[in-house]
Amino acid sequence: MDPITLATIALTLLATKATEKVGEKLGEGAIASAQQLMKLLQRRSPDTVKRLAAASDPNVIDVEIIEEVKRVAAADPEVQAAVNATAAAARADEIALQHLTKLAEKIGVVNLGTVQSQTNNISI
Repeated sequence: MDPITLATIALTLLATKATEKVGEKLGEGAIASAQQLMKLLQRRSPDTVKRLAAASDPNVIDVEIIEEVKRVAAADPEVQAAVNATAAAARADEIALQHLTKLAEKIGVVNLGTVQSQTNNISI
């Protein structure tokens, strides 16, 4: 799944407060990254944030919202970096990735690539 779609799904879950415990669907890292991206979008494109929050069903994401986030990210390198960070954080959490992938399939986005998960164990 491309970073824009993954980040937009995370943003929509966060913006619509899809559940009282967003952590049930997103890991802490994904939540923190999505919050940073949301703050950045609020400054750079407030209308985009309004559209994300107005989503009637967080399980069905409007393709136009994805395109809008893509357009804003293409125009602003800082937003693009935040999108990539949010996508990377979501990918790092397997449960969140599975949930977000299911949501993406609902909107017709198919994951054609392979997803690799890296686990680092550090012993001190």
